[in-house]
Amino acid sequence: MLQIKGLDAYYGESRIMRGLDMSVERGKIVCLIGRNGVGKSTTLKSIMGLVKTPAGSILFDGREMIKMPAYSRAKLGIGYVPQGRDIFPQMTVQENMELGLRAIGSRAKVPDYIYELFPALPKFAKRRGGDLSGGQQQQLAIARALVTEPKILILDEPTEGIQPSVIEDIGAAVRRINEWKGVTVLMVEQYLDFVMGISDYLYVMEKGIIVLEGHTMELDAENVQNIMTN
Repeated sequence: MLQIKGLDAYYGESRIMRGLDMSVERGKIVCLIGRNGVGKSTTLKSIMGLVKTPAGSILFDGREMIKMPAYSRAKLGIGYVPQGRDIFPQMTVQENMELGLRAIGSRAKVPDYIYELFPALPKFAKRRGGDLSGGQQQQLAIARALVTEPKILILDEPTEGIQPSVIEDIGAAVRRINEWKGVTVLMVEQYLDFVMGISDYLYVMEKGIIVLEGHTMELDAENVQNIMTN
């Protein structure tokens, strides 16, 4: 579904990635992990067209995106939840989700299954996004991305700053999105236990390159942890 080949990416004037190769198979949950500052978030921003990518290829469903503006990429069926969530704090929960619908030019209502995934959201429909807890904001951000009915959902650090019980809820929701709707998921994470429990395939990044990859069940968690801490 998503193929990245020979990708260079810059953040400002600094080259973060050098000849990156990775792919995401349709219908799978794929995680990209590594220490802070190795280029994980830049990888996701490269896919979304938010940083400079002067060399390489990004194919989505066989279509080259490397020169597309960000808004065109999103319309191909990519849902993106950035680090920090980026909800609109002065807007209500309902308004945040309706904004997601307007982004794709739709006047349809929020799909019912989203409220099944995140049952707390209907209770807070009239509450401002900024008044929600961190975990509730993350659920809202994912829900807002899902109302666009994406083919692939891209999540940047979805467990960051969230209490363990809510992390479990988010993990369960991501699995259900994948199973119920067939949505492919690409996720950047640092919480190794979460990653090992949810992903089908794993990439480990160090200094802008992939240093280890494989089917999650076949990888040694201790080896992965050593790469992340040494």
